[in-house]
Amino acid sequence: MNPAASHLVRRVLGLGAGCSLLVAVLVAVLSPRLLLLSGALATDGARALGIGVLAGGVVALVISGLRLVRYRFLLRSLALGSRAVEAHELHALGEEPRLAIVAWLAPSIAGLVLAALPFAPKTLDTGTGMMLCLLSLAMIGAASLPLFVLLRTAFARALMLAPVEVMREVVEDAERIAGFERRIPQRLVLAVALPVGCLALGALLTVAAHVRRADERSREETARVMSRAVLEPGPGSGSAAGIREALVQARALGFYAYWHSDPSEYGVEHGKGGQLIVTTPLDRGSARMEFPASTVAVVNAQALLVAVIGTMIAGLVGLLLGRMLGEDLRAATTDVRALGTETVHARRHLVRMARFPIVARLGLAIARLTGIFRVFARAQERTIEAKNAAARMRGLFFASVSHDLKSPLNAILGFTEIVRRAQPVTPGQAESLELIERRGRELLALIETILDAARVEAGQLTLVLDSVDAKTVLEQSILKGRDLGGDRGVEVVVEIAPGLPPLRVDRVRLPRALATFVAHALREAQSPALRLTVTPDGPERARVEVEVPSELFSVGEIEAMLDPTSAPGQSAHRGLALALRLGRSIVELHQGELSLAERPGGGAFVLHLPTEA
Repeated sequence: MNPAASHLVRRVLGLGAGCSLLVAVLVAVLSPRLLLLSGALATDGARALGIGVLAGGVVALVISGLRLVRYRFLLRSLALGSRAVEAHELHALGEEPRLAIVAWLAPSIAGLVLAALPFAPKTLDTGTGMMLCLLSLAMIGAASLPLFVLLRTAFARALMLAPVEVMREVVEDAERIAGFERRIPQRLVLAVALPVGCLALGALLTVAAHVRRADERSREETARVMSRAVLEPGPGSGSAAGIREALVQARALGFYAYWHSDPSEYGVEHGKGGQLIVTTPLDRGSARMEFPASTVAVVNAQALLVAVIGTMIAGLVGLLLGRMLGEDLRAATTDVRALGTETVHARRHLVRMARFPIVARLGLAIARLTGIFRVFARAQERTIEAKNAAARMRGLFFASVSHDLKSPLNAILGFTEIVRRAQPVTPGQAESLELIERRGRELLALIETILDAARVEAGQLTLVLDSVDAKTVLEQSILKGRDLGGDRGVEVVVEIAPGLPPLRVDRVRLPRALATFVAHALREAQSPALRLTVTPDGPERARVEVEVPSELFSVGEIEAMLDPTSAPGQSAHRGLALALRLGRSIVELHQGELSLAERPGGGAFVLHLPTEA
């Protein structure tokens, strides 16, 4: 079994799990560092982000596994090299990389957003959680591109195991889908714009984090100075004068100060909702100042505009590259389709250098293949001409030899009849004369078959269609069939449906064709009688059924005898193969059909012939 198909599901799930684990580690390690987080804030944020990405990755693995289960029989067929594959299944399998990357992205993003915003730790404020979420989303988006490439490579290796004719049908169906030619520019736009957008968003968030950190340090220093200036009691009896007014002004600026009689060391801690708590030691007791950590917005409008403009420029570049690549691929596709056709010889192909190296190498390969195909086409033309010449010579040989044999054979049959009637003969002589006549008529029927076969092969057999009664056709075919089938003493029972219109056939050629099937039935018959039935088969057709009452009747062997590309079989009556093939050809020249049917204790030849309208 080929591992490219048999291990595809395992490989896809492994790639998804590995990418989820890698992204979880990168998000947990890099995001707090890039955003300059520290202490419990960094630890809690890293833990939340990692758990969110891993939870989304687990959900993505379950979804991908459930989606790929329905391809288990197709993948097994591809792994075993079986040709029992359907084009629509291969087309669906080719679309799976895109669906698989969506199935990985959606749960991962959902898990990350839920972990960073609604279910964020208490120490993580909304602004910081949003920054962590956006930066992690940029990392996930950047990781999705190499994952998509790896997934597409894995699926492509499995699709390469499909039969060529089925893949040709898949490609033709894909080309008929509306918008298929726009996929290349769209993918290049995504391939160029997505990394630029993720990088711009990451840079924007990193710069904003540094600005917010600088603002946070400035507000820490302000809180420390304000604590010592406002809450530090002065000397004398008016030591508390003006403190209340200062506290009111500080609260108006967002700083809430509290004095404690217990001394404390200098410290900074993060409270709920993004509040920062600064503890400052005083000469008597300590001061506790609570305020928002930063007043700087998470994303600056001007910086966001620059990032959007840069991403749009990258998208335009990707669109331009995609159109250029699409033009090169369309030109290469046209050249590939022209291989082996008359356009290779009839027109002068305008060669231009492709703008992409890989397409240029493809063009060079096409040019080399064009030369090979020209040599092959010339050799094929010479082979066809030689084959046609040999067929013509064989037809002329058969016609000439058969005609030369027919003349003396007719003389033998004629003198046999004269001898029988001219003078009395003994019983032994009569038996000998009857044997000579019977074998002579059999040989004459074979010679006529060879002549007709030569005419059919040369395309020179012309039918003269006329209205002929079915009973007349059957009587003539039975007489000729007995000549070909030998004296078996088998009774032939004819059954014709009443009201059957006359057949529209050649009154000479069709009885000969039908006689070949009657002869085979007579030779193979294992019962004292066989039946020929004629019944209506629609408004303008009749169904003629020649029964073969023999358990040795084999549809496969008869089909092999009727196949013009196969050699005659090794049975005792392999000489009838040419006659059966001729019979089938004449039936088809009448716009009829020949089929084989199995019956209890034997089988039947079934002919569908035209009737008078």
